[in-house]
Amino acid sequence: MQEMKPKLTLCLFAIVALLGLTCLTAGAVNAQNAVLAKIGSMTITEKDLNDLANAIPERYRDLYMSPEARQKTLDYIVNIYVLAAEAEKQNIDKAPEIQKLMDFTKKDLLARIYLDRQSRNLKAPTEEEAKAYYEQYKDQFVTPETVHLHHILVNTEKEAKAVMDRLKKGEKFPEIASQVSIWPSKNKGGDLGWLPKGSFVPEIEEVAFTVKQGVPTGPVKSKFGYHVLWVEDRKPAEEGSFDLSREYIMEQLKFQAQQDNYERIAQELRNKMNAQVFDRPTSPSAGPAQAPKATGGPK
Repeated sequence: MQEMKPKLTLCLFAIVALLGLTCLTAGAVNAQNAVLAKIGSMTITEKDLNDLANAIPERYRDLYMSPEARQKTLDYIVNIYVLAAEAEKQNIDKAPEIQKLMDFTKKDLLARIYLDRQSRNLKAPTEEEAKAYYEQYKDQFVTPETVHLHHILVNTEKEAKAVMDRLKKGEKFPEIASQVSIWPSKNKGGDLGWLPKGSFVPEIEEVAFTVKQGVPTGPVKSKFGYHVLWVEDRKPAEEGSFDLSREYIMEQLKFQAQQDNYERIAQELRNKMNAQVFDRPTSPSAGPAQAPKATGGPK
């Protein structure tokens, strides 16, 4: 299982938000650092950019260290500040609903930073815990049976039979597909590539994983029309090894530990602060004058 790397802009938004934009300060620029950008009295230095990169999880940090990525980071921060400045100029921040949103956003950032600090000393998962997780969820690490499938889709059974006749006469599958198929794969000669079991409609799946390789088959009817199928190759299901799954499992265990820690801290603080959560009226007939029923807090 490969972990997908995040898109640069999306990660920047999350990281800048998490930092609370503390890397930008008016009049507090270290003279030893080169000023990379200036927005009114705000300045962005080389150190600011490095601090931002260092706040990113290590496994993603290389995305921000290249000259191109650093330029994108700088451009993104500048854009945020000029847009925000214009919004303030138009008094958008003065609207009551916006102030309420900004207040919630501030609390959200504080909560994230607090949780991050409370989670720094969590015990790292052990090799034994990772192996136990692997054994418990071994079925999740199985690569399903896959098939390299080519197909031609036409509207009628008559057209599909005509395709089969042409194939029996020796015409090449890709050439016929590019001429008559109504599926986008016609641009690749009908090649759908490698796909795992479970990717197809039932009518196609039943044939694709049972038919003899290298022999065109059809017509096969589905809700899309009539298909002619050609299985080029097939791979059996494979059990993923612990070594290949180890990094993914460690990340899962770390995430679960952080989630458990979050829930524990949140519940402790709810109890400490006598937080109360009220049921909503079960139906409109309850009426606005009916008092909500308390489900938590002091008696």
